[in-house]
Amino acid sequence: MVFFKSSKNQIWTLPPDIRDLIPPDHICYLVESFVDEIDFSEFEFRYAGSGHPAYHPSIMFKILIQSMLDRVRPSRAIARNVRENIVYMYLAEKLQPDFRTISDFRKENENLIAEVFKNTIKAAKKLGVIGLEQISVDGSIVKASASKNNVVMKDVLEVIGEYVKNELKKGIEIDKVEDEHFGNCRGYDQLTESEKYKVKAVVAKYIKQVNKDKSDNRKKETEDIIKEALDEFEKDSIEKVSLTDHESRFMKNKKGTFDLAYNTQITVDHKMGIIVANDVCQDRSDMYQLKPQIELVEENCGLLKEGTKICADTGYCSGNNIHYLNVKKLDPYIPEKEEVTKKTTENVEDIRFNFSNFEYKEEIDEFICPENKRLKFLHEGYEKGRRRKYRIYKGTKCQSCEFSKNCTKRKDGVRQLKIAEFSKERKQLADKMKTEIAKKIFGQRKQVVEPAIGNYKENLGFREFLTRGLKSVKNEFNLVCTAINLRKIWIFLNKKEIMRKDSMTKCNFSL
Repeated sequence: MVFFKSSKNQIWTLPPDIRDLIPPDHICYLVESFVDEIDFSEFEFRYAGSGHPAYHPSIMFKILIQSMLDRVRPSRAIARNVRENIVYMYLAEKLQPDFRTISDFRKENENLIAEVFKNTIKAAKKLGVIGLEQISVDGSIVKASASKNNVVMKDVLEVIGEYVKNELKKGIEIDKVEDEHFGNCRGYDQLTESEKYKVKAVVAKYIKQVNKDKSDNRKKETEDIIKEALDEFEKDSIEKVSLTDHESRFMKNKKGTFDLAYNTQITVDHKMGIIVANDVCQDRSDMYQLKPQIELVEENCGLLKEGTKICADTGYCSGNNIHYLNVKKLDPYIPEKEEVTKKTTENVEDIRFNFSNFEYKEEIDEFICPENKRLKFLHEGYEKGRRRKYRIYKGTKCQSCEFSKNCTKRKDGVRQLKIAEFSKERKQLADKMKTEIAKKIFGQRKQVVEPAIGNYKENLGFREFLTRGLKSVKNEFNLVCTAINLRKIWIFLNKKEIMRKDSMTKCNFSL
C-alpha cells in the first residue's frame, strides 16, 4: 500500500494574507462586515482621553458572535481560540484579549449588546426577510449557573447574617452555636435530618469563610451577598433563595424536576424565522410575557399593522392578554388550556350546569341558568396571584330549585359564578380557535418558533447559562439571538448567490 508522504519537518511558509487560509464562503466574513457597520461612537467617546488602552468593541463583538456560532461559550475557551484558531485570529485582528477581559465585556455592556441584536433585525429588514404579517411567541426554561445545594430559607439566611455581623472568633464551637440559633428558626424543627444537615452545611461554609479570612473585604463581600439575597425575598414570594445566583428561581423543566433557572422568551417572524424580540425573566409562567414581547417587537421593528397574526401556546392564554391584543387590533391565535378546570367557584358533577350552559344578559348584567333562574351581580374582586379582576354572581331562587344539589355543593344551596375579566373576549377567541382556518394558522407556529428554540438549545448547545444575575444572563441570551439571526441571514445570502449563479449558467447554456 502507498501512503501520502509526510511533510512534518518541512519549514512552513504561511501566505502573506491570513484570509488565504479561510474558505471564501466562511460565515466569519458576514460577522466581520455586520459588526463593522455598527456605530460605536458612544463607546469610543467613553474611552476617549489618556489611560490604559482598551480593546475596541468591534473586535470583542466579532469574537463573541463567532464563538456563539461555534458553540464556544466559556471565556477561557474563547481566549484560547484567539491565540490558536485562524478564524479568531483574523476577527481579533491579531490582538489577544484575555479571558477576564472577554468575560467582563460580556457582563458589563448591556445596552451595547442589546443594540447589536437590534442591528441584526435592521439588517434583516433591509434584505426583505422580515414580513411581520405573522409572528409567534414562545418561552423556554434555561438552567441557571447555580447549584441546588447552595439554597437557603429566609430564617437561615438571617442566622448567617447574624454570624457575619458579629464576626465570630476562632475557638467557638460552631455546632453548639448553630444548634442554639437553629432552635429559634421557624420551621427548622420540622425538617428531616438530611435537610438539617444540608442547611447546617451552608451556614458552616459561610461562617468558616468569615473566620478564616480576617480581612474586611471578605466580610463586606459576604454581607453584600446576604443583603442581595434577602432583597429577593422582599421582591418575590419565594421560599428559598440561591446564594450563588440569588436572582434565579426554581422552575419545572421538561423532565418534571425543579431546577434553578430563568425563563427565556423569543418572538419569531414567520417569513424566514428571524427573532424579532427576546428577553429573560424570573416568571415561572409565560402568561405575563406576551405584552412585554409585543412591546419589544414594536420597539425593534416599529408599530405592528392592524390584523397582524399573533400565535402563542396555551401558556399565554388569559383574558388580559386577549384584551390587550384586541385593543391593538391584532389578530390573536391562542388556544384555551385543555383541562377540566371549571370557570365557577365550585365543582359541578352534572354537566348541564357547567358555566358554558349559563346565558349572560349583558343589558341587565345577569346570568340565566338552565332552569331559568337568575344570578345577579354580587361584588367585584382581584386575584393578586393571577393579576386579574373577577366578578361574583349569586343565584336568587336556588333554594326552591329541585336541581340545586346537582348544581352546587354549597351548604346554603345557592349557586355562585366567578367570572374572570374579559371572559367575553376569551370565549370569542375560543370559538375562533375551533375553526379549521384558525387551526391551520396556529399549526404554523410549530414550524417557526419551536425550531428556533431547538436551534439554540441543540445546535448552539445553549442549555445552561454561564453568567449569573438577571442583567448578565440577558446579555448572554442577546448574543445567542444575534448569532441565530446572523446565521439565518448568511443562509439566505448563500441561497441567493447560488440562485444567481444558476441563472447565469442557464443563460450561458441558452447561448
